[in-house]
Amino acid sequence: MLMLVQVDDRSGEVVGGALGELVDLGARNVQLLSSVTKKGRPGYVLLVDLEPDREAAVAGYLAAELGAWGYQILEASHRHFETALEDRTVTVACGTHGQTFVMQYKFFYNDGELLRVKAERRDVEAVQRFVSETDAACSTDTVRSRLEHEVRLHSALQEIQVRLW
Repeated sequence: MLMLVQVDDRSGEVVGGALGELVDLGARNVQLLSSVTKKGRPGYVLLVDLEPDREAAVAGYLAAELGAWGYQILEASHRHFETALEDRTVTVACGTHGQTFVMQYKFFYNDGELLRVKAERRDVEAVQRFVSETDAACSTDTVRSRLEHEVRLHSALQEIQVRLW
């Protein structure tokens, strides 16, 4: 189910801080949108994706912590991809330098077909620190893209080698 919640009397810090707490309460995903409310006041719209059995807990939190007077339930037919979080040992080579990392990747599937591989941000940042010792101009986006591409190509392997140049 998808909850649409309007919040118009809380600071951005408070509403932003609520995102993690909503996930802890069982939300599958939370989106926070800035808005303009009556009389031109700033406000927020929360979109909270959750299972119906989590509604009461999330609703209680929204009222108590964010001052929400209520919420809308958007009738939608949600489709979630199958996901798996798996570790891979990745040896990264940059020129004559190399280093091995144990990295977490999220694998997205639809009916058993691998759609995407996504590296966890903290792991990409660790590789980027290593890469920047050799090439400070190599962007984090380039590193992420190359790592994800190689792991997707060799998704069945537990140990993968990636040459950045």
